[in-house]
Amino acid sequence: MFKQKVIEYKWLHHLSLNQTAAKFSIPNTGTISTWEKLYHSYGFSGLLAKKRGRPSMKKSKYKVNKPKKELSYVEKLEQEVYQLRMENDLLKKWHALMKQWEKEGRH
Repeated sequence: MFKQKVIEYKWLHHLSLNQTAAKFSIPNTGTISTWEKLYHSYGFSGLLAKKRGRPSMKKSKYKVNKPKKELSYVEKLEQEVYQLRMENDLLKKWHALMKQWEKEGRH
């Protein structure tokens, strides 16, 4: 592994950070210093690349599909009422925005 090779070469030849960076064409000496600290703290595993970012949202192919719960008549009506209220609120906001635009002359 490159990082380990750089650190061990530095130690073996008793080189400074600047000399090591020049030898391996590493633009920032702080990089080598960070690698040394990781190596001292965690050993070889500290130099391994870490996954970055948010994990993917892929569904596991081994996931067990749960059967969907059958909704009761009352639950279906409650969902429908909720959906209609959301649509009504959206239309009210849209209507208010249109009135505001008319007042401002944007129509």
